[in-house]
Amino acid sequence: MLAARAWRAIAVGTLDILRGRAKPPTLVQDGGRLGLPADFLIAPDGRVMAAGYGVHADDQWPVGKLLTLAAEARTVLA
Repeated sequence: MLAARAWRAIAVGTLDILRGRAKPPTLVQDGGRLGLPADFLIAPDGRVMAAGYGVHADDQWPVGKLLTLAAEARTVLA
């Protein structure tokens, strides 16, 4: 949560809580809202073609990487 790239997401989430658009996290969590994100590329047949595990709160695949992974997965499935 202390990564500078995550600060915007933290600020937006905090504003949503203050505006009543989101509920604040509970004090006891099982990897819930304060857990780290994970991205999965899943084929139509249910196979996981790629997985990425975040290292900070706002760490997702950039669009370019997602498109590359999807193109690579398409060639594997063909």
